[in-house]
Amino acid sequence: YGQATATGDGSTTTLTINSGRSVSDVLLDVNGIAMTPTTDYTISGTTLTFITAPAASAEITVRYLPINT
Repeated sequence: YGQATATGDGSTTTLTINSGRSVSDVLLDVNGIAMTPTTDYTISGTTLTFITAPAASAEITVRYLPINT
């Protein structure tokens, strides 16, 4: 199902992700700490928006869960 990784810079609050995704089928962690959907981030279209920008050098991992069709 895949995953994507990125590195925080302390100011960027958006990340481009695969289309057709929502907070219910994505697992997001920053430096190994699971983020809470709608509390820590939102998704609209292909844009994941962090409520607070991840710190500089933070390791960001987006895991895509299977989508039931």
